[in-house]
Amino acid sequence: MDKERGPFLSNPFVARASRWGLLAWSIIGLLILIAAAYRFVLYPVRVIFAPLVVALVVIYLLDPIVSRLQARGIGRLWGTLLTYVVVLSAVGIGLAYLADVVGHQVTQFVHSVPTLLGKAQTGVQAAFDRLGIHVDTKAIVAAFEPNSGSASQFFGRLTAFTSGVVHLAFVFLLGPLIAFYLLVDLPKIRRGAESIVPVRRRDDVVTLAKRVGETLGGFFRGQLLLALLVGLCSLAGFWAVGLPYFALLGALTGLFALVPLIGTLIAGVPALFVALTASRGSGQALHVAGGWRLALASAVVLVLVQQLESRVLEPRLLSQAVRLHPVSVLLSLLVGGSLLGLWGMLLAVPTVAAIRVVVLYVWDTRSSWPPGVPSAAEPNGGPHERERAAPRAGG
Repeated sequence: MDKERGPFLSNPFVARASRWGLLAWSIIGLLILIAAAYRFVLYPVRVIFAPLVVALVVIYLLDPIVSRLQARGIGRLWGTLLTYVVVLSAVGIGLAYLADVVGHQVTQFVHSVPTLLGKAQTGVQAAFDRLGIHVDTKAIVAAFEPNSGSASQFFGRLTAFTSGVVHLAFVFLLGPLIAFYLLVDLPKIRRGAESIVPVRRRDDVVTLAKRVGETLGGFFRGQLLLALLVGLCSLAGFWAVGLPYFALLGALTGLFALVPLIGTLIAGVPALFVALTASRGSGQALHVAGGWRLALASAVVLVLVQQLESRVLEPRLLSQAVRLHPVSVLLSLLVGGSLLGLWGMLLAVPTVAAIRVVVLYVWDTRSSWPPGVPSAAEPNGGPHERERAAPRAGG
């Protein structure tokens, strides 16, 4: 009998139950710690949350480039400055080509919203009349009365939301500025963080932090490139079928693609609404009449873009460590959206992916009981470690 385990834990069933219980209580304790930190630490200073998130994304995007320049003999400061100049120049050139078109279409769309809503109301009434269903149009008309209807109040809230554009611009200016200083001193920050960790735990913490960093960096780089490609493909497809406001709707599709799994579906709502209420297409490559024909053509474009995203782009741009089960993605989006709104939906998937990496690492390295004693049945580590080591051994 194993004296170190004792007579009780020598039973395989009891040892396995103990391991699962240890993991369950660890997860519960971690969730309680996260909830307490959010309530008493993060929530009171939530004004700094958005700039720090933007800075974190910028660091994960640009640190590989700056590190490569540093390896070639360029100082960290000059490498960061050169990277910023090149990236900002590329972004500026892209915006210069799209800003005029998108801005003009935004102005046209805002002015045409009442007309589009009126056409939508007429179309819905006609469809119900054909089905023999009576609908009280007075309530619908009252909803759109100025300053009193519910729809008018909704659009008033949308107008009030535009006052947050200044705050958004402030976030996207302050975030990259913070990221610049952090990128310059990133090696010093890493060494300082490592020095805080006890020596006997330092290797584990460094390995775990490296895996989490690779997961988050792979997600941010892959998802942003994926959203860019989806937006460009949608813009080209909407232009080809003659959808009005094709540049605006293509840009919206690219922005919604930042939300995994359901972003393209959400982007289909405004695109189909515009297509159904348009009297005629804009007559580009394909001459499609407005109404249901243009809506069908736009739906075909969205389906093709969604298939391109899920079958071609995601497997190549997102690593296996980032890709999660669709149910996990949907649940994380619901929880993130409930807690932090749009920011929560954008950060839900990378957060869950990072937690998955931590849980698997803890399970692989602490699955024996007592902790720190390797299991005789698994001398080479847990099943996840052997799975990760198999390709390297075969190569």
